[in-house]
Order: sequence, then structure tokens, then C-alpha cells
Amino acid sequence: MSLQLRVIGAIAALLILSLLAGGLMLSIHAHSLVALEVRTAFAGARQSVSDTLRSDVEHTVTLRQVVASFQGQRHVRAALVNETGKVIVQSQIGTLAEPAPDWFVRAMTPPTLTARIPIALPQYPCVVVLTSDPRSEIAEVWGHVRDAFVIMLLFCLATMIVVGLAAAAASRFLRRFRAALMAIGGGDYDARMDEGGPPEFADLARGFNHMARQLSDFSRSNRQLYAQVQSTQEEERAGIARDLHDEVGPYLFAIQVDAKAVAKTGTPEATRLSQSIREAVGHIQEHVRAILRQLRPVTQLEFGLEPAIADIAAFWSRRHPAVHFALDIALPAHLPQAHQETAYRIVQESVSNALRHGAPTRIAIAVHGGPDGLTVTVEDDGGGVRASGSPDSSPVTSPVTSPVTSLGQAGIAGMRERIGALKGQFEVQDANGRGVRVRATLPLAPEREPA
Repeated sequence: MSLQLRVIGAIAALLILSLLAGGLMLSIHAHSLVALEVRTAFAGARQSVSDTLRSDVEHTVTLRQVVASFQGQRHVRAALVNETGKVIVQSQIGTLAEPAPDWFVRAMTPPTLTARIPIALPQYPCVVVLTSDPRSEIAEVWGHVRDAFVIMLLFCLATMIVVGLAAAAASRFLRRFRAALMAIGGGDYDARMDEGGPPEFADLARGFNHMARQLSDFSRSNRQLYAQVQSTQEEERAGIARDLHDEVGPYLFAIQVDAKAVAKTGTPEATRLSQSIREAVGHIQEHVRAILRQLRPVTQLEFGLEPAIADIAAFWSRRHPAVHFALDIALPAHLPQAHQETAYRIVQESVSNALRHGAPTRIAIAVHGGPDGLTVTVEDDGGGVRASGSPDSSPVTSPVTSPVTSLGQAGIAGMRERIGALKGQFEVQDANGRGVRVRATLPLAPEREPA
């Protein structure tokens, strides 16, 4: 059960208990009031009859008049009864305009009061009988009790409406607060809350907005730092590549020249050794060139992203002739350098992972520019995520902010970091062990970073 329903239910239970307690107190008060009014009226009627009968009464006509004087009274009925018990004349209480319900009458009726006043007439001995009748008083009290109970009921209903509206407002705020927290958890640090409303809600909204601004600043600083780290790494790679080219290259060339000089001695053994040395040097030169390709992608990108990706496919095709590469590249007119480098690294790392771990026969590379940004997709038909070191083969979708250990590969982590620096989206999907699809979306309009 939600907190809103719990609060409303608790308050409703308290109001119902209060209503029942109020009704009980009203009933007790009404019962005592009826009993008091009836006793007072009965005592007055008895005293009045006694005072009247103190004078000489010579015939029943006077007694009839005494009884008739009670006709229409609210609380007492009078009757004249002869010596045989026959009722000569009897009064009735006044007509009730709105009688009370029977259940209320039964609950409010006090014990009946009766008084017998004997009249010793010489020829007509009789008795005046007085009997209490609370129905008129009960009908009057019923009107007051009913009105009071209705007022209490209306008050309870109004209270429930006010509480319900307040709880609904609080629930709406909590839902907005939860949505804002979910947005922050998803990496949207631009989420903000309206700071209006009650002071307590406004304070929470201000606190949330302050936290979101701090997280946004931290995220922006992290992206700046990562961009600087990437720039430093590229410079270091370029330096290492330069050293390899400038230092190792000449020595290898010198070894080639010396090997040719050795071959000119003319002996078969010298010729064989020269050929072996030249083959070894050629192999080393090929590997050095491969290392230079890995270390200096910018050199490849100087001719554009599409030729650089084609070069990756050609590089691996020479080493894995059985693997077919399918390229589908459609680039926008002006693609930022950072997007080109990130796309190149994604393709480079994805193809390398597929060939090392998946044993594919086909690798499809697609790079498209669209309204959502630059989309890079690398899909193979190898062994799936399990073959790449994942703990299971279930489909894996990895946002940029997911843990680095989800696939257990530093290369995948590097891709995530590069994509995160551009505020992009990244996912790795396993097609039930029949291959892996790596997909990244890079926004073409990243937010401007402060200088």
C-alpha cells in the first residue's frame, strides 16, 4: 500500500473513531437531558394536581377539568379512573410534528414515572393517575442530535477532502522528485525541479537543484580532464611512433644493407645467412609498421575516416583471409576530429576483440550520420559475449555509465570513456551466442565546454 493511502486511511480511521465517540457522547447527553426534563415536568404536574385537589371537590366535573388541563402537554398524561378501574377521561400529549425513529426512542426512553392520587368523593370515589410520556422530549432531542451528528459528519468529510488534496499534492511532488532522481541516475545532470510550493517542498527542490548543479559541474570537469588525458595519450603515442620510426627504422635498414654486403662474399653459407637475416628484418619491419598503425590513428585519419576504416579492414583481411568484411559508411559533411578519432577507435577495438575471441567468418562495419548523431555499429557472427570473457551469454546492454567490469575488458572500458567524453550512448549486445553487436551513438552537437 502506498504512503498516500496509508496516511489517508489512518486519518479516516481516526475521524471515524472521533465520529463514533462524538455520537456516543451526544447519545449519553441526550438521554440524561430527556430523563431530567421528564422528571422535572412530572414533578411539576404532580404538585399542580395536589394543589388543585386540596380544595373541596364535590363532583367529577371538576376532576374532568383537572384532567383536561393536561391535554396537549409534552411530558405528562393524566387519567381519571373510578373505583372499578374504568377510565372516565384521559388526556393525550401534543401531536408530534417529526417523531424520532423507533430505535432512538428505545435508546432514549427513561424509566416510566407513575403517580396515583386518590380522590375521596362521597358518591364517586376515584383516582387521578399521572404517567410520564417522553416522546415529545425525545423528538426534540432527536432533531438536535441529528443536526449535531450531520455537522460532525460534514466536518469529517471536509477534513478527508482537505487531507486527500494535501496527500495528493505531496504525492505529486514525491513522484516529480523520484523522476528527477532517476534522471540524475541516468546521467542527465541538467534535470531541475520547480522550487515553488510549500516551504518544505521548496527546500527539498532547492537542495536537489544544488546537487544537480554540482554533479553537472563535476561531470563537465571530468569530461574536460578526460579530453586532456586523451590528448596526452595521443601525444605519447605519436612520440613513441616517432621514436620507433626514427630510431628503429634506420637500424633495420642498416641491417638490410649489411646482409646484402655479406651475400656479396659469394659463399653459399653467407648467401643463406644473408637471406635469412633479410627475411627476419622484413618481418620486423612489417610488425613495426603494424605497431605504427595502432599508435598513430591520426596519420590514418589525415585522409578521412572512411579510408582509415577501410585500412583497418584491409589490415586484418591480410591476416585473416577467411573473414569477410562488409563496410557501409555514410558520413556527414563536417565531422569533428574528436568524433572521427572516437569512431576509429571503436571500430579498431571491436574488430580486434571479434577476431581475438569470437572466431567470426563475417564482420559488418556501419558508420552513418543522422539526426541522432553519428552511429557506429560493428557486428560479427562469432561466439558471442561469452567467448569474449563475459560471465554469461545473456544479452548485455551497457550504458556509458555502467561498470567497467561488465565485459571484463579494458578495451571496452576505453570505448566507454571515449564515448562518455562526447556524451554519447554505448551498448554491447549478444545475439544468443551467434555473434556480438557493438553500437555507439555520438551526438553531433556536444555541449560547449567552458574555456
